[in-house]
Amino acid sequence: MNISIISMPLFYGCDNPGVENGPKVLRDNNLINIFKKNHNVTDMGDVYVEHADAINKYVANKKMKYLDEVINANVELANKVYSALENNTLPITIGGDHSLALGSVAGTSKYHGNDNIAVVWVDAHGDINTDETTPSGNIHGMPLAASMGIGHSDLTNLYFNGQKVKPENIFLLGVRDLDIGELELISKNNLNLWKIQDIQYRGINTVLDEFKASLKDKNINNIHLSFDIDGLDPSYVPGTGTPVENGLTFLEGQNILETILDTNLVRSIDFVEFNPALDKNNRTIETCTELLKIISNSLKNN
Repeated sequence: MNISIISMPLFYGCDNPGVENGPKVLRDNNLINIFKKNHNVTDMGDVYVEHADAINKYVANKKMKYLDEVINANVELANKVYSALENNTLPITIGGDHSLALGSVAGTSKYHGNDNIAVVWVDAHGDINTDETTPSGNIHGMPLAASMGIGHSDLTNLYFNGQKVKPENIFLLGVRDLDIGELELISKNNLNLWKIQDIQYRGINTVLDEFKASLKDKNINNIHLSFDIDGLDPSYVPGTGTPVENGLTFLEGQNILETILDTNLVRSIDFVEFNPALDKNNRTIETCTELLKIISNSLKNN
């Protein structure tokens, strides 16, 4: 397969320095070679992220931190993702915080059309806040809402005006930390949600069978897979900025990745929220390396 690797050294969406170094550390640990083993790889390098001082984080907007910097970086990312797709490659965006999904989803949606794309979100969090519901002001908690066309117009109209994905074509897996405003949006917009409790009580295989059946029922042809490492239990990934206990086991994460990738419908991938500054005894980098190998091997079989 032809694959493009894009690095997004961004922490402004989470306001927790260190995560911007995730792409470099992963590169230093054979990121490119993991994919070159199985694929033709185009290295598209780093997205440029302009510098901003912490004292100015609310200059552009009083409710969202570093708004201009996040938007500008994501517009460039969207262009890179769109370009990769135009060149018949599968873009894999390495973060960096999860606000990068604003750009990667937008680029994928522009290429495939918002009526023909699903977003599969593997994450401890819903990331469906808006500027009106956010308890933190961190934009990495908003990309899914914005991609649905809900929230501040600067985010919903990023790269191109309007909705990037229909709410009914959003699938959340492994979620266990939702804010009140997010719960209301999920219920109101009929998102497809499998919480960690569903996986633990009914089993990962049952949940994934339901997921595949829903994809088929909706005639989904194109998937954007957004994988936040904090979907896994912190025992596997201590080096992430917003860990939540009682997460996916490594084997459950592997099963999810393999099942989604085995559909042969994945057109774009995010891999986000590795913060090497928070890692313990290299536990997280080892887990990330294994996850990336799983992605590479699963794509090889497509």
